[in-house]
Parts: sequence; structure tokens; C-alpha cells
Amino acid sequence: MSGSSCNFTIYSSYKAVCWCESGSGEFSNAVNITGHNGDVLLVSPVHPVTEGASVTLSCRLRGQNTLSNVFFYHNDKLVQNDSRGELKISAVSQSDEGFYKCEHSGKASPQSWMAVKASSRFESSKFPVLFVIRSIIGVGVIFILLFLLFGFRKFQGCGTEQTVSKDEPQ
Repeated sequence: MSGSSCNFTIYSSYKAVCWCESGSGEFSNAVNITGHNGDVLLVSPVHPVTEGASVTLSCRLRGQNTLSNVFFYHNDKLVQNDSRGELKISAVSQSDEGFYKCEHSGKASPQSWMAVKASSRFESSKFPVLFVIRSIIGVGVIFILLFLLFGFRKFQGCGTEQTVSKDEPQ
């Protein structure tokens, strides 16, 4: 690992999950690298990408950095012709899930599946609403119990016997 990049030696029919590890034990993100007869490689995320996150797919030849003049396909449909050899998706959505491949000089990489998972942001946005609703219900139940308790005491107070003193005229 040198700086923020890693160098791999890729062999023909190569398909692997790769990552880099620094001398201090830090790991880079893992990526799928798929090659076919040592030609064109598509570098894509290994783990599902969260909705709303950004992702970059890249296309490489064995032993070379990112290519130029690359065609990217999503489910066999052309989505981008990029001079930098990268496909950037700034905010991933469920519709971005599927098979991707790249093509350079008439040679295509094998397809690689990119999975998309629901954003946990939607789950966490429910928390404050549920908290408020539960708090209101809790306070309401406490008021009802107090009302019933004091109402019951008043009701009991009205039914108590009163003693009449002998000194008082009847």
C-alpha cells in the first residue's frame, strides 16, 4: 500500500474480493475485482451500498491504473461513456442495484452484481416521532390513573358516616 492506493497483480480468469492493509493494521474498503483472461477488470463494492451513499465503479486493465474511454453498462444497458474510466453514482437508489460491466477497446469485463440496501436514515427518523407518541401516551395514562384514584377517594369520602355529637341539637 502506497499512499491511498493499492497495487494488485491480476491473473487470467481472476475473481476475488481484495483490500489493502497498512503496516499499522488499518484496512481499506473491500472491493470485487473480476477479470476475464487477464483483460478488462471491473472494480465494484463487495458489500451492499446504502441508499443515498455515493459509489464509484472503475474499469482497469491488468497491471494498469484506471482506463480512459470506457463504456459502463447496467443490466446490459449503456449508462455512461467515460473518458476517466470511472462511473460515479452520487446518491445510490434501489434502481441502481443490478449487474454492471465495463468495456474498453471492444473488450468487456465480466458482470459484477452491486446490491443496494435501504438507508438506516429512514429507520432513525422514525425514532423521534415514536418517542414523542409514546411519551404522550405514557403521560395520558398517568393522568387517567391519577384522575381515577382521586375520583375514587372523593367518592369514598361522600359515603362515610358522620357522627353526631350529643351536645348538638338534633
